[in-house]
Amino acid sequence: MTLPATDARPATLYPLHDDIGSVSLVQSVGDDKMIVNAARVSFGGDSDTPLTARDEKLIGYLLREHHGSPFEHNLITFKVVCPVFVDRQMVRHRVGVSKNEISGRYVEMQERVYVPAQFRQQAKSNRQASVEAGEHLDQAAATETYREAWNAAYTAYTRLLELGVTREQARGVLPQALYTESYYTFNVRSLLHFLALRDHEGAQYETRLYARAMHALAEPLFPVTFAAWAAQHTH
Repeated sequence: MTLPATDARPATLYPLHDDIGSVSLVQSVGDDKMIVNAARVSFGGDSDTPLTARDEKLIGYLLREHHGSPFEHNLITFKVVCPVFVDRQMVRHRVGVSKNEISGRYVEMQERVYVPAQFRQQAKSNRQASVEAGEHLDQAAATETYREAWNAAYTAYTRLLELGVTREQARGVLPQALYTESYYTFNVRSLLHFLALRDHEGAQYETRLYARAMHALAEPLFPVTFAAWAAQHTH
């Protein structure tokens, strides 16, 4: 997933292609030069001059030698609308990451559900992995069963609210396919760590799509850093 290097690049991407799940760039602070200055201040060498080839080389060196702190003096905030099961994989990344999520105690949760376009099968060799389904998996029957379960759960939720049950208890019947929404703020160091783990062949496919969207939105903000990081991760 890439974005054009123009001011017209989109601020929102839809990883799951259902016009609900989304990643939006809310704000950012800092740039490649800030990373260089954070490193060079140790020697009193920070400056407001434009980024140079020597600066770019330094960024590559910092990444290669795992000097991480210069990559922490910045921030990138995303608004992420994703299924609960994706969010629960993302929220495990807490170092250098801040998060605020919509609360089912305060608001009635909308009837927004993620339905896979295609169901996968469990991998036989890996408990946490999936593989593309073969012909014997009845996709239509799987979709019908999935939707029936969602409809029953959301109907129960609204019925409990009608009966006067508090939102904080009624939400207990809602499935992990429910869409939730959060603000996530990363620094570049924490974001690169997140991407290395969550856009990886061992990560769940849907979570990988969100990681790629975040990568695509952040890369134009720190192009030298992301290029150096990508070069080191392809060798």
